[in-house]
Amino acid sequence: MLQQWIPAIRIIQMVLSVAVVVFILLQVRGAGLGSAFGGSSAGSIFKTRRGVERLVFNATIVFIALFAVVSIVSAMITARGW
Repeated sequence: MLQQWIPAIRIIQMVLSVAVVVFILLQVRGAGLGSAFGGSSAGSIFKTRRGVERLVFNATIVFIALFAVVSIVSAMITARGW
């Protein structure tokens, strides 16, 4: 019964994986999001996430969690033959 949903689940996995990669690449280690696009981050070693940086960080966590859940559901459907 749930086997018919496997192609849709695979597409959802692909979209989520691309989103995870994009959001991870937007997070530049040791620098703010502004410095990733040419801004200056001189002298800033420790910094709290604010604004867009916090949004990108939280969105990354959400997309990773969604990807994990979709992958587990896909594996369960495939393994059990539902």
